[in-house]
Parts: sequence; C-alpha cells; structure tokens
Amino acid sequence: MSVEKLMSVKNGSWGRSWRHAKSLILLLIGLKLVGYCGLVGAAEGPRSPVGKLMDPSGSVEYSRDGEKWRPVTRAKYLFEGYHIRTGSDGQSNFVNQTSGLAQSLGNNVTARVAAVGLEVAAGQVSDPFSSEAGLMDGLANKFASAQRYTTVRRAVKKPGEADCDVKVRMARKISVSEGYADLVWEQACPGHSYVVTLGETTHTVAEPETREAHVRFKLPLPDAGEYELRLDVLSGDEIAYSPRRAGTLRVLDGAEENAIKASLAATGDDYFAQADILEQSGLLVPAMDAYRAYFEAYPDDIEMKPLFIANLQALRLMAEKTAEAQKYNDFIAE
Repeated sequence: MSVEKLMSVKNGSWGRSWRHAKSLILLLIGLKLVGYCGLVGAAEGPRSPVGKLMDPSGSVEYSRDGEKWRPVTRAKYLFEGYHIRTGSDGQSNFVNQTSGLAQSLGNNVTARVAAVGLEVAAGQVSDPFSSEAGLMDGLANKFASAQRYTTVRRAVKKPGEADCDVKVRMARKISVSEGYADLVWEQACPGHSYVVTLGETTHTVAEPETREAHVRFKLPLPDAGEYELRLDVLSGDEIAYSPRRAGTLRVLDGAEENAIKASLAATGDDYFAQADILEQSGLLVPAMDAYRAYFEAYPDDIEMKPLFIANLQALRLMAEKTAEAQKYNDFIAE
C-alpha cells in the first residue's frame, strides 16, 4: 500500500474510529464521575412534599410504606408514596401543594399520596375547596436550592489533631428583635471564651460550663438599625481567632416584629411555615428552633431535612449541619 493510500485510510476510517473511541472514553469517564458524586452527595434528586395534613383530631396516622404507622399530632408534610388513615374518631384536612386546595378527611379514611394528590381507597373525603392554610410559596424551589447543602464533605483528620476548633464563625447576615435576640455559634476548644462586637459595643461571653453543640447568647439590643457584627475567640486575654471581615446584623423595630408574629399566628401549628417566615426576615435562630420543634414531633421525617440543613449552614453551625446531612444521605441511600 502506498504512503498516500495509508494516510488516506488513517485520516478516514481510522480517524473516525479514533474519534468515536475517544467520545466513548469521555462518556464513560463522565458516567464514572456522576456515579462518584452520587456516592458523596444525595443518591437521588430532591423532591418536595405533595401536601400536608392540618388540624388533626382523634386518631390520624401516616406511613411511608403502608406498614409502619405513626400518629399525626400537628401539621405533617407528606411526600408521594406516603399513606394516611383516620380512625373511627379521626378527622383532618389535606392541603394540596400544587393546587393550593384543601380536602376534609372524615372517619375511617384510607388513602395514598400520589404525585398530584390523594388516592382514596376508603372513607369519606370532601371535594377540594379553597383554604388559606396553603403550603409555603415556592416550596419545590426551596427544596431544590437547599439540596446543595446536603453533600457531606469528609475532612481528613491529621494524627493527633483535636476534634475541636478555635476558628468559630457566626452567620454572615442575620436579624434580631426584642423577642428574638439570641445569637448562636459553634463551641470552640475547651479553655476559650468569646467577644461579640456589635458596632462599637463589645460583650464578653464566658466559656459555657457544659460542652454543648453550640453557644447561645442573648444579645442586649441597641436601637433598630444595621450594625457590623463580629465574633472573636479568646484564649485567656489573647485573641486566638478573629474573622477576616465582620458580618451584618439588623435589629428589627417593634412594628416589624409585631407583623412577623401576626404572620406566625396565621400558620397555626405548621412549624415549617413558621421557619420560612422567620428566615425571610433574617431571624435565623428562631427559624432553627422551629425546625427542631418539627423534628421533635416527627423525628423519623428525614426527607424534610434539607431546609433545616440549609438553615444550619447559614448559621455556620457546621458540625450540626454535617451530622444532619449524613442522616439525610443515609436515608436516601436506603
């Protein structure tokens, strides 16, 4: 075969074969990376609740698999595939996330939560009707956005390295008010205290007597307005850690706080809706408390964790955030 013919074959069919092979190799590498990322983060895409049960009375229960049942004692969010039932004395209202409409559930109802609402197998369920007790605006988008914080990054610990850290940070941007004046931050290594600086005013915070997950400090409030906020960590009288830049704290006035409290009252016993209202106003600490209250009522409701995890991220409570994200990933991996 001539040199010219050989080059023609190389640049023709052989060249095309090499390009195809290269594309296949890149595709396989991409699939491998996707699989790896799936192991590190959540195993499946985020999903948001189809609806929620409100105002339960008597015997009202839910189940993720139709076999293990748990009582509904207050507002309960439901995902596709969940089951609900009421007893002979049970009643509740189901609010559909997509339509915003509600349905009343009477006694002895058995139903499954489908993608678009309830599939009723037994019992009396009313036709949909308008209700003011809707779900949070943009709930699906909030779940999708919060998903980025569910990835667990495992730090490599060096031999002899302490389990604690002096590099303690607070939320970069946060609000407080007269009724919601608490700040939180992770506890530093033993033997350290703290100085909270708000504008030109400083507050010394002693090391807590017990080793809790975080420090909680009720801030003496100045007038309403915006202030620079920073947290320094002390070892004795010396600064062990100081942030590179200050955060921003906003003190709400009385009228703003009263408006927030009125909105909270309108949510009834829906802790997640309350947390959303508080977060929109920058009140991240009471929002954290609302999330915790929800999971105290429903400790197995792991699928609702992403918004709570995002809240812990905003508060820079990284150890607690990582622990919650691990619970969520373990649940999804099941």
